[in-house]
Amino acid sequence: MPKYTIPDYMKAAILEAPFTMKLKVIPTPKPKIDEILLKVAACGICGSDVRYFMGENPWSLHTLGVEEPVPPNTILGHEVSGLVVDGGSPEFEDMIGSRVGVIAFKSCGKCYYCLKGLHNLCGDMLHIGHDGRWKNVEYIPGGYAEYMTLWYDKAHPIPDNVSFEEATQLDGLAVAVHAVYRARINPGDTVAVLGVGPIGLMILQVAKVMGASKIIALDVRSKPLEIAENLCADSVIDVSRVDIDDNLLKETNGIGVDAIFDTVCSESTVTRCLRSLARGGRLILVALNRMDLKLNLLDLSGERIVTSSSNNLYHEYTMAVNLLSSGRIQVKPFITHIFKLDEIKEAFHVALHKDEYDAIKIILKP
Repeated sequence: MPKYTIPDYMKAAILEAPFTMKLKVIPTPKPKIDEILLKVAACGICGSDVRYFMGENPWSLHTLGVEEPVPPNTILGHEVSGLVVDGGSPEFEDMIGSRVGVIAFKSCGKCYYCLKGLHNLCGDMLHIGHDGRWKNVEYIPGGYAEYMTLWYDKAHPIPDNVSFEEATQLDGLAVAVHAVYRARINPGDTVAVLGVGPIGLMILQVAKVMGASKIIALDVRSKPLEIAENLCADSVIDVSRVDIDDNLLKETNGIGVDAIFDTVCSESTVTRCLRSLARGGRLILVALNRMDLKLNLLDLSGERIVTSSSNNLYHEYTMAVNLLSSGRIQVKPFITHIFKLDEIKEAFHVALHKDEYDAIKIILKP
């Protein structure tokens, strides 16, 4: 078993207040009896992190459906990979030295949903890097730091052929796997993905693996569409120039699409996607926003279904590891920027100006 020297202090990027992120030296955390200590190797910047930075609180909105201010002095970051260097109990000694990805949430295990096996819907869920102090639940600092603690059973081993940078995308890939299962894709189905950021680019690949015969990628930016086409999209549509519904119907000879994934979820995209569904088609809302939506109920005729997708089930993270390590899913093509933790301000500048920098996925490395 390797032995690691743990420093007393570490560097961490702390969100003191909206738009105020500072690099500070703070005490290195010590793992509790059910935790391990992770030396962070890489951490992705998620869209939810950017929303926190801008003063929104997506965790309160998505968990309880309420708007709450962002708590001060938060360490963000849940797309994490790293090396286990210590454990809070002797029984975790065998884990020390392991390369792991991070399952970023923990359900309560005893609520109505957990007892049904739907732990992704748990209302008392703890989530790394998403601050829950507004709800008086435990706050788990995230991966924008040199070290972080983690529940021992949420450190998932990763094979040597998966880099730490790639492993940061396992969290999003598990979300993509869950969304595709929600869509009940059958061999031969046509699939459209509206908004091909990191999650969208992974959804279209998972859909292909699951047997979709035609994949259509839609976005307003040329860079993601180019990557989507190089990965597995059979057709790409720049929706800054054309209508969503007209072109999806044209792509399917007027039949409509069997499964559409909307990662944008504006009133316009939802209504237009709904009009583009085939009979029996499924519209999966991957990103939810607070908005009133006006629908013509006749658009739901023909057994068309609208539903959402929330997080992922634990076993779907393992599926994500297998998909990535087997080469069936590629994430390197959309990792466009890598910054050192010391460059946190520059990293968030790029995240806030993605169009200007052709950025898709940004990763921090301590």
